[in-house]
Amino acid sequence: MLKHYPLLRSLALYRFMPFRFLLTATLFIMANIGLALQQYSIGHALDTLKHSQPETLFQHAVTDPLNPWFWFILLTSIALLRAIIQYLAGLSALTIGQQLLSILRERIFSQVQHLDVSWHWKHGLGEVLSRTTRDSDKLKEALINFWRQVFESSLVVAATVGLLCWYHPWLGLVPLIFIFLGLWVLFKLTNQLVALDHQVAHAYEKVSDALAESVNGVRVVKAFQLEDKLLQRFNHAVDTFIQHSIQTIRTSAKRLPIPQVIIACSYLWVIAFGAYLIGQNQLQVGQFVAAALMANLLVFRIESIGQVLHIFADARSSATRIWQMLDEQSAIVDAPQPVSMQYQDGLNIKLDSVSFQDKTTQKYILRQCQVEFQAGEIVTIVGKTGAGKTTLMNLLNRFIDPTEGNVLIGSDQHGWTNIKDLSLIELRHLVQIIPQENFFFSGTLADNLRIAKQDATEQEMREALHLASASELLQRLEHGLDTLIGDKGVTLSGGQKQRIALARSILKNSPILALDDSTSALDSTTEKQVLHRLSALSENTHHLKKTIIINSNKQTTIALSDRIIVLDQGQIIAQGTHLELVQHCPFYRELMGFQLESQEIEA
Repeated sequence: MLKHYPLLRSLALYRFMPFRFLLTATLFIMANIGLALQQYSIGHALDTLKHSQPETLFQHAVTDPLNPWFWFILLTSIALLRAIIQYLAGLSALTIGQQLLSILRERIFSQVQHLDVSWHWKHGLGEVLSRTTRDSDKLKEALINFWRQVFESSLVVAATVGLLCWYHPWLGLVPLIFIFLGLWVLFKLTNQLVALDHQVAHAYEKVSDALAESVNGVRVVKAFQLEDKLLQRFNHAVDTFIQHSIQTIRTSAKRLPIPQVIIACSYLWVIAFGAYLIGQNQLQVGQFVAAALMANLLVFRIESIGQVLHIFADARSSATRIWQMLDEQSAIVDAPQPVSMQYQDGLNIKLDSVSFQDKTTQKYILRQCQVEFQAGEIVTIVGKTGAGKTTLMNLLNRFIDPTEGNVLIGSDQHGWTNIKDLSLIELRHLVQIIPQENFFFSGTLADNLRIAKQDATEQEMREALHLASASELLQRLEHGLDTLIGDKGVTLSGGQKQRIALARSILKNSPILALDDSTSALDSTTEKQVLHRLSALSENTHHLKKTIIINSNKQTTIALSDRIIVLDQGQIIAQGTHLELVQHCPFYRELMGFQLESQEIEA
């Protein structure tokens, strides 16, 4: 039910801290009861003291209401007690606001981590950062102002109108009508401000995206001297953001005085009708003063709600954007009752009539792919750019799911299992994909290697680096495994990153290893060493037979492969050894450049 009211959904998060919520509400109620009592006491004091003789005012006992000191002490005590309660209530409101902000950010972070890869392909880093920072902060401001402006002001209205009705029913009911009318106008304005804030938020995302791209792509920026161009682009994004912000502020400034004038009429009514009641001897002077003070406070509080209207409008927009992200369902869901794979020597994996269609363009990237990758062999997938090689790789560990067909894992001897029946944790332990662009966390080399195996010993890490032909790199590092490699591995070259990524994968010891062009930065000699060492693991009884799948068009890689799969426009058109394909597949010959070379020789 609350799904269509994102701001109320955010307020519903208070259920996670019921004691703090009740404590804060109780403190604010006590503070406002004290306020009503304070204003009532002022009026009652005036009406009591006006009957006393000036020369005998201080002759009465301090506990006698006819002594001004009695009222001074009473009002001072109420004020001090109310100040303490108000301070505690404000502190509690700030604390609960920060706790809610922490809950929201934890949920956003968890949601971003659990959403599938295809969602991340469609949404930029700027959008995620904007919702985690700007939108969360705006929502926090609204949650804090909920106590100070909405909850407390509601109590002020209840106490004030109740006291005014105590003096005379019409003295309280008419101001209540003005208040409701003013608030109705305020809420009507909110919808327009929310729409404007959506534009501001979108412009802010563009600013974040421009900044993130210029930082992440700093090497490309410097290589192509794009500093001035990117600066213009960033300034344009900032200018657009400023324009939308100014438009929102102008709209708010033009419309807010209207409900404020309506609400202010309630004060005029109390003064005018109160004076009339005094003339009719239906209201005492002290009561009139108390009524005027309460009406003034009432108008001040309600008008302050208008001042934070923009905050709530922003928060409503931000809450919508946050809950849109939190309500996103991952396209990749874990198996409800996952099965467990039993294997000893190794695992085969095959695509059974697999097709994949892009939902955005409705274009088939893969069509009816039927292929099996066997344990202990090295298989290379070749094809032109855009043939679907990376898409095929991403199907193997459920970064994406096929539109048609199934991906199976197992063997003919032990049976086949649909990878959707495995838990994602187990599947991604069995099938590991190493992308061309690898990510490294800021920290030491050992920290990044232990991502694959948290309890890895130093000897295991050194062995993995050796198998990835990275021992020489380790020797050149000043502090060895304890060397800080920098944020995203900025201190490493492309080839060094790929070798460390391979070492990390070897350390995990997955039976199926998919290299998505992840040896592209290695020289021929190093690549040959790495593949030979990975292949040799199959002959070692202490290791599983590895199924190695490589996405590459490099002839040095192809020469080391047991089998080659040719992919063209999403379809497997041929497979076999290098010699077989050269003899029987014209597309393969053209892809490898053999046809061109033969034509040049004939010429």
